Amino acid sequence: MSVLKEKFSSEQDAAPASTVDAANATRFADATAGDEIAPTARPGGMQSGMSTPTGTGGWRNRRKHVVGHASSAASAALSRKERKERKAHRQAQELEKGLPAFLRGKAADEQDLEDQRDERHGSKRLVRATRIMNVKNEFIAALSEFIGTFLFLFMAYGIANSASQQSIVSNTAQGTTTAGGLDPSQLLLSSLGFGFSLAVNAWLFFRVSGGLFNPAVTFALLLTGTLTVVRAVILVIVQLAGAIAAAGMAQVLIPAGISVRTRLGAQTTIAQGFFIEFFMTGQLILAVFLMAGEKHKGTFLAPVAIGLALFIAELWATSLTGGSLNPARTLGPDVIAASFDGSSWIYYAAPMSAAIVTSLVYKTFTWLNYQTVVPDQDGDGMHLLMRNAQGQATGYVDQVTEADAPELERMRGNQELSRTSTIDPAVSGGAVAGTAGTAGTAGSSAPIAASHSPPPQLPPVPLQAPVASHIGALENVGVSPAKAA
Repeated sequence: MSVLKEKFSSEQDAAPASTVDAANATRFADATAGDEIAPTARPGGMQSGMSTPTGTGGWRNRRKHVVGHASSAASAALSRKERKERKAHRQAQELEKGLPAFLRGKAADEQDLEDQRDERHGSKRLVRATRIMNVKNEFIAALSEFIGTFLFLFMAYGIANSASQQSIVSNTAQGTTTAGGLDPSQLLLSSLGFGFSLAVNAWLFFRVSGGLFNPAVTFALLLTGTLTVVRAVILVIVQLAGAIAAAGMAQVLIPAGISVRTRLGAQTTIAQGFFIEFFMTGQLILAVFLMAGEKHKGTFLAPVAIGLALFIAELWATSLTGGSLNPARTLGPDVIAASFDGSSWIYYAAPMSAAIVTSLVYKTFTWLNYQTVVPDQDGDGMHLLMRNAQGQATGYVDQVTEADAPELERMRGNQELSRTSTIDPAVSGGAVAGTAGTAGTAGSSAPIAASHSPPPQLPPVPLQAPVASHIGALENVGVSPAKAA
């Protein structure tokens, strides 16, 4: 080592300053292939840029640092992947809680044990659970709509038939039918049958599938984005099937059969029949939108309002068009009777046209933010007042819907991140351990144990909380700031 130092020093004294760096670069590379060497000095007391300080391990140690940084980056990337997979596992577990036991595949404890052994398949498990959940939900919605439509129309067909709907006679000479054989008591009974049957069954099934029972209503909800295309297609199919089943069952159980087909009256033209069905269906769909689609304090009474909407529409239209307002209601008896009139198309075109127009009206209301016209319509003037430790009012808590608070999604994400970073050992210690194992001295690869710190605590509320900043909130709830202070 001393020989090398003397050799470099003598050559630097003899060589010009411009060639010192080049010579040092060549010979320094050859010399450092073995042991470490001391830095060389330029003439004038300046050190060469190719030298390394003694005592740091030389170029070998620098290469180890480079490898260590690469290993640290790989460890951090692996830690991020593990966090993603574990998050997918947790989401899949939440989804599987809503599945019946036979659809979960493995028992929960066996699945959790497998997850602990292998964290690589969280995304696959989440995809599988999501797919099964979607299939299950579509099946339940379809079953609910089929049963609900069947019960709604089965009851309505029987009551309408008892209200002397069989008095409708055909006028073969004109190719039309007469619907004028109903007296007011018969008309009232028939209308009540349809309205009350819809109200009862919609109330039964609205928490399962929405209680639609009408392809026109389903189409309107599709246009407003409430239903997906897949869900809408499935519901329309099962609603039509439920109507046919209801008409067939009523035909079998009623001794003389049923006579509840929807046909135009003798004095009703095609155009009149179309617009009568159009406006009556529009009334019904508006009730669905504003009572069930909009969430407010009266939403739980939506089935009653929808049933009353059908009741008044039946009173208006039954003697003129038969009062369909529902393509499924018309299709069922026509299929059982194996007869379709030339004017049957209006019972399909008019409700669907009403669905389009009514959806535009409803979207216009929401686009213009109609809630500002009559502010606090659903408010009761009551708020939860917040007080500090001294009993001073500092604000109030208001209740809003999730649609009016888009920041809730961000808050949920922060809560999930906080829970993951304070509970999940892969998150709290993975990246630290991966970095610590490579940042130590050469030859030491043991990772440093990660410390699990307790979750951060919220700062304590000061005893003298300021009240001046909440004057506006206090005035809104009718509390005088002077009294609150």
